[in-house]
Amino acid sequence: MTDTQNAQHHSHDGMSMTCRELFERLSEYVDGELSQEICDEIRRHMDGCDPCVNFAKTLKKTADLCRRLPSKPIPPEVAADLRSVLAKHLSKPS
Repeated sequence: MTDTQNAQHHSHDGMSMTCRELFERLSEYVDGELSQEICDEIRRHMDGCDPCVNFAKTLKKTADLCRRLPSKPIPPEVAADLRSVLAKHLSKPS
């Protein structure tokens, strides 16, 4: 079984969440956007899965570093172009 197949179908100790399912929800987990029930399931999965723990630590570190970056306003010409594109797109009949 390849690593990709393993990530898709691997679960630990009868847990219902697979590594792939954890990877798909991890950003929401790190950002605190998931229900307590799903967070508990993620924590149970990570209790027995070192690769998922390492991936979660890396994602959290990346998110923390990105949050520390200063935000800059959009340049006026980019904002005008964006408004123009959005106006054209939103005015099209469905």
